[in-house]
Amino acid sequence: MNYRLSILLGAALLLGGCGTNASPKNVAVEDSVVDSVGDSVEWKTLKTVSGREIIAELKQTAKETPKRDKSATIETPPEFEPPTKELTEDLAVKVIEAPAAIQAVEEVYGEGGISNVGVLFTELQTRGAEQSGVWIGLKEPDERVQQVLDLLQPKVDAGEILAEPIYFFRSPHTEKELNDLQDEVAEALKGIETEQGSYALYVDVIKGEIEVSHDFLTPKQQEELRQQFADRTINFTQDGRMVAAPGESRLIAPEQTYTHTPHTDVGGFILSVSEGQFLVAGPDETTGFYKFPEADKLKVGQRVKVEASGGIMESYPVQGTAKFVEILPDYKPVNAKLSESEAVAKALEISGERLSTGYVVINDVIFDENEKKWIFELLPDDGLGTLEVADE
Repeated sequence: MNYRLSILLGAALLLGGCGTNASPKNVAVEDSVVDSVGDSVEWKTLKTVSGREIIAELKQTAKETPKRDKSATIETPPEFEPPTKELTEDLAVKVIEAPAAIQAVEEVYGEGGISNVGVLFTELQTRGAEQSGVWIGLKEPDERVQQVLDLLQPKVDAGEILAEPIYFFRSPHTEKELNDLQDEVAEALKGIETEQGSYALYVDVIKGEIEVSHDFLTPKQQEELRQQFADRTINFTQDGRMVAAPGESRLIAPEQTYTHTPHTDVGGFILSVSEGQFLVAGPDETTGFYKFPEADKLKVGQRVKVEASGGIMESYPVQGTAKFVEILPDYKPVNAKLSESEAVAKALEISGERLSTGYVVINDVIFDENEKKWIFELLPDDGLGTLEVADE
């Protein structure tokens, strides 16, 4: 089984910021926000924004913000249209408020420490958010929230950042919890046996939902996973065609053997076939070796389309596993003796290593009816001249 894991850290990547030597001053939040119970601090909900409980706020004390305004200015060349208001606000938050918030959070919680107690992400209007913002979420907020406020408020007072785009909210989960959940789901998926299936998995930090893209899970298996993780929402997305069922062929034959219409920029040509794998290259197929249990049914010269399964090793040629191989109808002009696949096979035989390695590929095949020959357009130009094959 092939699988990929990733954690979605928010609607946009957070950008690191530069340090500051400004001395923070203590900025107490309103009395209605905090209740002291013994030595603990309870953070009450101030309001709700985008469905999230806001537990603390910075105060917009500066009436004018020349420093921020200068940093937020986007100079647009005359030949380009000016950016939209939404894009301008998004970019400003990403390069001004986000770095400042990250710096303050890391100073209080330590580098990466926020993941143990909550989440941190940005949301952008250009990606569907109601407002551009940096969101600091704490599952069990404590006195450290005030420490972050104390670091950021002087920057607001100095007009370096705005208060509004930085939100402190009560998060229902921490990033670590989601990482652990991702590992649990991965283990469950590994337990579902399949030879060629693949999946990609991530847990959305913002929504706390599990996202699984796959090509092998049956409706019954999906429902079993939903029941196993009943306290979470799992979204399944089918990635390409489902893998072949046991005993089902993964080789897709053409509806008609020949066509009189030449192919243009589609598929690739089989360059070699060995036990359990083949090499393909062409106008629309990256040069690559693919494992394929039905490779012995393929022929050198055929034009095919490959649907890969799972990860691709980025070597040259690339290496992967073919989920399906579709054989395209063989182009055979009305007055030609050879078909395209036969001409390609002859070209490979004549050229030897020039084409067999896949470093120089056949980009197009043209039949010259007057000269009765096949002409091959090769890329890149290796300086060895035109490759032609007589139609005989």
